[in-house]
Parts: sequence; C-alpha cells; structure tokens
Amino acid sequence: MIHDLTITLSEQTLPFLPTGDPPMIWTHRVDHSSAVCQASLVVMMSHLGTHVDAPLHYVKGGKTTAEADLSRFCGKAVCVAADDFPHEGEYDINPLLERNKALIETGDILILYTGYEKLVGTPAYFQFPNFAENTGEALEARGIRGIGFDAPTLSFGNRAHQEVLGREIAVTESLINLEPLVGKRFFFIALPLKFEDGDGSPVRAVAITED
Repeated sequence: MIHDLTITLSEQTLPFLPTGDPPMIWTHRVDHSSAVCQASLVVMMSHLGTHVDAPLHYVKGGKTTAEADLSRFCGKAVCVAADDFPHEGEYDINPLLERNKALIETGDILILYTGYEKLVGTPAYFQFPNFAENTGEALEARGIRGIGFDAPTLSFGNRAHQEVLGREIAVTESLINLEPLVGKRFFFIALPLKFEDGDGSPVRAVAITED
C-alpha cells in the first residue's frame, strides 16, 4: 500500500511565516481555453510544503540537491510517536531514541509523528520548538541516515540544522498522514529535484507498506 505523506501545494499553501517567505505563484502560460494543452509557470520557495533540505541549506559549500546521496532520501524506515514533543523551547531526541531502540535499526530513516500535522494550514503550525543541537550527534550514533517529521522545520535559531546536515543526514520536513504509520516499518521515498544549486526541494513523499 502506498501512503501519501505530502501536503498539496497551491497558492493558498502557507509559506514559512517566521521569515516572511512569499507564497507560491501558479500561472497558466497556456490553457485549454486557448490551446490544445496546459502549461504553467510556477514560482515558489524551495522549502515550501513537504520538502527536503540539502546540506547546502545550512552548510557553506555543502552538497546540493543534485549532489546529495539519494540513498539518504529513500529506503527502510520506521515511524515513532514523539509524544514528548513540545510547542516551544528545544527538543532533545535522545529519550525518544532510547524508548524506541527495539524498533530502530542501523541505517533507518527515522520518521517522527509529533502531532503538528494537525496544525497544517494555520499560523499555529509555525509556533514550534527547535530540535536540540545534539540531534546530529544522536542520530549518527544510532546509525540513522535520515530524519523526517510533521513539524515545519528542524530548527530556527540554533545549530541543529548544521549539526544534522553537516553529517549528510537527510532531512524531510512538513510530512503529513503519519499517525497510521506509528510503530510500523516501511519503505520511504522523498527524492529531491535535481537542482544544480539546490539548497532544498519540494518532494512527493510516500511510505510503502506491505499491508
């Protein structure tokens, strides 16, 4: 079964409010009212909606979406509930990793259900905690090669992004529809577009389960 974990993009999709990002613009250059086809011009931030971060996003000279190791954005994954995820401050992932050590395998992509997906489309979605600066070290120690979650960003105001992306651990942000996957293992796919100078990319994120 294929589970779609992706926010639908439109001109109404809220951009990242803390930085005042512009909304998406979608314009038909031609459409069926005047032509035999439809083709559109799309203008949007590279980190709008469900998206991945390339190392370049926070690491000067880091790999772009064209250069990043695609095996970090797809592969075996597990979803766990981050029941202790706060709405402010910092989030230390170590207790969650310890609680779920029987589920998490070396080489996994770790997907966190925080409950934030219930706030998608509202300003409250952008009132979030930062992952703690030790997140990269903690993930690397467990052999985790990617992390994804239903909150809007890994951090905004500390070095968590640098510490994770500097280790080339893939980051997928703003996932949805995670609750049914909690406690399950699956194959995860969230491949970025191949932008030459890409610091991030929208993705169609999916989980493939055996049921």
